[in-house]
Amino acid sequence: MLVICNYLIFWVLSMKKWWTYILIFITIGLITSLHASAADPIIININRWLEVRRPQGEVIYSRGQTIQKATNGMRLQTVGETITTKQGSSVILAIDIATGLVKVAENTTVTIKKLETGNKGQKITELEVKSGQVNLQIRPLTHKTSRVEIKTPAGIAGVRGTEFGVSVQEDGKMGVATRKGAVATSAENQTILVKAGFQNITIPGQPPSIPIPLQEDTHLNISQLLAEGNQVRIVGKVDAVNLLIFNQQRQNIDLNGKFDIIVPLPFNRKVEAIVRTPLGKQQLYQLIVP
Repeated sequence: MLVICNYLIFWVLSMKKWWTYILIFITIGLITSLHASAADPIIININRWLEVRRPQGEVIYSRGQTIQKATNGMRLQTVGETITTKQGSSVILAIDIATGLVKVAENTTVTIKKLETGNKGQKITELEVKSGQVNLQIRPLTHKTSRVEIKTPAGIAGVRGTEFGVSVQEDGKMGVATRKGAVATSAENQTILVKAGFQNITIPGQPPSIPIPLQEDTHLNISQLLAEGNQVRIVGKVDAVNLLIFNQQRQNIDLNGKFDIIVPLPFNRKVEAIVRTPLGKQQLYQLIVP
């Protein structure tokens, strides 16, 4: 009988210890869950969109296998939805609830990366531009953690309320020019603020450059224009943040704005060139090859 009593006492104590472990595990789980909830912002589903306005020329909407002409009033609401402008085309994308406007120049592709609303009302808008030029007019954002960002192969340009432009060359170099407010350019774990009246450039794999005064300079300086059979060699210089286009093809320029390229020689021996700034100012040139 004494043995049985001792066994029963041991069993009760063991069970009590077992439930103690269970309670400890439950408590740890609750604490971990509460900590994760506090650390990670909660994304809630609130209707958000980009609205297509004033499409001019050939403006294409795409998502996955779906490709169609973009029409005025069309709304983009899902990650991956894309707007592409062809040669001589343009469009305006209005960010919902009057956040701002994105003016998309010709030969530019814009893709939604994020279009979210947080549990505290913050709005997160991330758009990707792999090449081309966009101009943004963003009203001051009321929530301190709201953001509008343009992602490029070189880095990120983010704002909280400003007017600025972004140009992305074929090799991914990003030029940023700020007319009003300020833009944070980020790459390689470094962030440089581009204030109103300044511009800078970011090269893939390098941190953003130190801003310099805004140029808005569309000059095309040609130092060599030489026919070589059915091609023409063109050597010259432009402002490094600009886009340079010869015969409807974007060209790469170096960090100092210099270029040395060979393009097909047209039958009429006239090469068309366009210089476009990040803010959208552009100049057309007709180069006559001797």
